[in-house]
Amino acid sequence: MEPPITVNTRGNYGDNPDCAGVTPEISRYVWNSNGMSVVPCQDQCSLLYLPEPPLLRLLGYLSFREILATAKTCTYLNQVITDEHLLARSWFAKLATHQQNQFKEIARDISDRDLQHWLRQFTTDTAVVGKLCSQYLAAQTTDDGRKTGETQKRKYFPQVLFYTVSKLMADCRQFEPVLATKILGVDGNTLSLNTRGDQLVILKNYRTGLIFGYTANSSWHKQARFNFDYESNTSRPLYNFESNSRHVLACRKHTAKIFAYNADKSCTEQLDIFHGGTICSADLSYDGHHAVITCDDGSARIHSWNDTGRWTLAADITDFRRNLQARFSPDGSRVLTHSNSCTKIHRRNEEGGWTLEATSDFSAESVTFSPDGSHVLMYSDIEGINAKIAKILSLNKDGGWLESAPLTDNGGSVIRVIASPDGRHVITVNRKDGEPDSITMKILSRDSNSDWTEKTGNIPIIIHNDARYWPKFSPDSRHVMVSKNTSNLEILSCDQRGNWIPTSIPCLEKRKRAFFSPDSRHAAIISTDYLSTRIYSYDEARGWTESGTIPHDFQGPDNNASFSPDSRHIATFCWHPVSLWNDNIPGKFKVKIYSYDGHGKWLPKALIRHAGPIYSARFNADSTHLVTASQDGTAVVSGRCANGSWVNKVILRHDYPINSAFFSVDSRQVAIVTGSNNVNIWCLFAAGMVLDNPAETPSRLLQ
Repeated sequence: MEPPITVNTRGNYGDNPDCAGVTPEISRYVWNSNGMSVVPCQDQCSLLYLPEPPLLRLLGYLSFREILATAKTCTYLNQVITDEHLLARSWFAKLATHQQNQFKEIARDISDRDLQHWLRQFTTDTAVVGKLCSQYLAAQTTDDGRKTGETQKRKYFPQVLFYTVSKLMADCRQFEPVLATKILGVDGNTLSLNTRGDQLVILKNYRTGLIFGYTANSSWHKQARFNFDYESNTSRPLYNFESNSRHVLACRKHTAKIFAYNADKSCTEQLDIFHGGTICSADLSYDGHHAVITCDDGSARIHSWNDTGRWTLAADITDFRRNLQARFSPDGSRVLTHSNSCTKIHRRNEEGGWTLEATSDFSAESVTFSPDGSHVLMYSDIEGINAKIAKILSLNKDGGWLESAPLTDNGGSVIRVIASPDGRHVITVNRKDGEPDSITMKILSRDSNSDWTEKTGNIPIIIHNDARYWPKFSPDSRHVMVSKNTSNLEILSCDQRGNWIPTSIPCLEKRKRAFFSPDSRHAAIISTDYLSTRIYSYDEARGWTESGTIPHDFQGPDNNASFSPDSRHIATFCWHPVSLWNDNIPGKFKVKIYSYDGHGKWLPKALIRHAGPIYSARFNADSTHLVTASQDGTAVVSGRCANGSWVNKVILRHDYPINSAFFSVDSRQVAIVTGSNNVNIWCLFAAGMVLDNPAETPSRLLQ
C-alpha cells in the first residue's frame, strides 16, 4: 500500500521537493507545462466530469511530481490516483530497465513469509503490511483442499512493493544494523550478491570460486566451491550474474559446471561436462537458461535448461575452426560464433533448437553484438590483410541479416566500431597509416534504405589506449562524448534533423574522467589539477551549459564521482596517499552530495565526514540512500529525507579498513569488504524495531 497522500485544501504546495517547479495557488487557473499555457473552461468540463478511462489516460501523461500535485487537489482525484497506483507506476517507470527487471524478479519470487519479514524491518503499521500481503491472489482449491495452482500476485505488485519500501526506508530517521554473517579469510578479488540477496559469489585469486547462501531453516553457510580459468576468456571471467539469472557457469581447462539457485534457496550443481579440448570461451544467456561453450578443437555446443529442471544438449554448432569464440545476443535469442576468418549467427527456434541464420566470411579480429542486438560489428585493431576496413551485419525488418559495404577511411584504417545503445548510429575510430598517433572518428547513421551514411567528417581525437578517452555514446544514444586532447572535451548532440551539433567544453586542466548521467541529461568532468568536478546539463534550446561545480578538498589524482541511478544526485569523494592523512585529523575526508534543483543548478545537500581516505561511495537502486567506505574502518549509510535533506542513518564500525561497501538490490542489506579479507553482511532495520525472531549470533565462516 502506498503511503497516504494529504489532500491539499489551501492551494499551496509548501516546500515539498517533489513538487518543486509546480506553481502554487495560481495553478488552479493557469497551468504551464512543456511550454504551453492551459486555461480551464468555466463550464463543467473539468477532469472531475471525465469518464475514468480517458481520465486515467490523461493522468498517465503526467510526471511523478505532477501526479503528486494532482492528488492533492481534491478527494476524488486522490482516490483515483491511489486506486490505480499511479504514483507507484510513475516512480517505477523512471527506473532503468535492468533495475525494473531485477525488482520484478524479486517481487515474482518473494514468498508471503519473506514479504512480511521484509516490511517489518521498517514498519510496525499492520495496515501497510496487510494491504501489501493482500496483493497476493490465493491459489484455487478443490473440494478436497488441494491447490490447483500457485499463489499469484495482483497487477502492479512490483511497482507498489518497491515504491512502498522506498518510502518506508526514507521515513526511517535511523537504522539499527544486525550482522547477518561474517565470512573470514575471503582474500577475493570479485564479490557479487545475487538479485535476491540470498546468495553470494566470491572469486578468489582468479582460480577458485565460492558460493554462500542461507535458507529459511539455516544461517549463512558455504553451499558450493568451484574452480575456473580466468585466462581462457581474457575479456571477462567465466561466471555470470544476469538480472533474471539463477545460475553460475564455471569453467576450468576441460570441465564446465553449472550451479543453480533453487526455490528453497539452496544451491546445487546441475551440470558437469567434460570436453576433449581445452575450453576457449563460455557464456550464459541473460536469463541463465542457455549456455554456449567452445573449445580449442573447434567444437561449439549449446546446452539449455528445460521445463523439467534439467540441462540438455540443445545444439552442436561445431565448425572445427581454431580460436572459435561464442557469445549470446543481449536478449539471449541468438548465438554469435566467430574465428578470425568466419562469423556465424544461430537463432533459437520454436522447437528449442538452434538454426543457422547468417554467415560472413569477412576476416576480423573483433566481432561483437551491438547493445540492442540488432547489429554485429566486425573490425580489426591490429595490422592485417583486412585491418583497413570494417563491416556491419544488420538485422532487417524481414528477419534477414544484411552485410554492409566496407567501412573505410581514406589514407587510414578503421580500428574500432562503437554502436549506440539503440542501434541507430555507429562511431568508427580511424588511424592514419604510418602515423600511429593520428586518430580520428566519424559518426554514421542508418538510413531508410538500411545503408550506413556518414553524418560527420573526420574529427581529430586522442585515445592513448585508455578507455577514459575513447568516444562514448550517452545512454539515450543522442549524444557522443569525445576527447579532442587532454584539456578539451567535445559533446556532439543529434538534433531533430539528424545533424550532430558539437559543443566544445574547455577543461583547462588535466581531467581524470568524464561521463554521462543515466538519463543522458547531464555530464560530469572530474579534474585533478584544478580540484573540482564540473557538471554540464543539456537543454534543447541552449545545448550543453555548465550547471554546477563541486570543489575538491585536496589536489591529487585520486578523486571520483558517480551519479545516482535517477540522475538527480551526484556524490564526489577523494582519497590520498598515507602521507597525507597521518595527521589523523577527524573529518578531514569528505563525501559531498549535490542534487539537481530542476531549474538548471546543482546545489550542495550533504557532507559526510570520515577520519581516513574514502574508497567508495555508492547509491542504492532507487537513489534514496548512499553507503560510503573508508580507511578509518567505518561505513556510513545516509538517506534522503522527505524535505530533500540527507542525514546519516547508521555507522557500521569495523576493526579494519573497509575497501568497499554496497547495497543489495532490494536495499535491505549492506555488504562490506574489509582490508582483513573478511566479508560482513548487515541487515538494516528501523531503529527501535522489535524483531519477531531476534538475530542469533552471526555465522562466522572460515575459508
